[in-house]
Amino acid sequence: YNGEENAKIQPVMIHRAILGSFERFIGILTEHYAGEFPMFIAPTQVAIVPIAETHVAYARELGDKLIDMGADYEIFDKNDSLNKRIRTAEKGRVPMIIVLGDEEVNSKCVAVRDRRTREQYNLSESEFLTLIKEKINEVNF
Repeated sequence: YNGEENAKIQPVMIHRAILGSFERFIGILTEHYAGEFPMFIAPTQVAIVPIAETHVAYARELGDKLIDMGADYEIFDKNDSLNKRIRTAEKGRVPMIIVLGDEEVNSKCVAVRDRRTREQYNLSESEFLTLIKEKINEVNF
C-alpha cells in the first residue's frame, strides 16, 4: 500500500487460528452426520433413563461400568415424565437410550433403544457392555 509521502510500504498481516482447522473439521463432521454422530465420536454415547427413583442406583452402577470401558453416559432422572425424558435423549441425538424399570433391575438386563437402527430390544448387562465396546471401537467414516 502507499503510505505517507506516497512511499510503498509492505503490509503486515497478523493471523491467529489456534483451533481454526479443528473447528472446520468439527463443522464438516457435524454437517456430514447432521448431528447424528457415530458412537465413537458422540459426546454422550449412552442415555440411561430410569423409570422411577428406585432404579437410579442400578443406573449409576451401569454408568460406572460404562465409564470403566471408556463410554460417556448421562442419566436422565429429572422430575419429568418418562416420555419426556426419552424424548429429551432423542432430541440430544444420543446413539443408545437405555430404559431401566423393575424388570431390568431385578434381572440385571437393559431395554435398549438403538437410534441408528431404530430398533428396541432387551439384552443382558454383559451383552450390552460388549455391544457398546464393539460400537465404540468400530470407526467408519
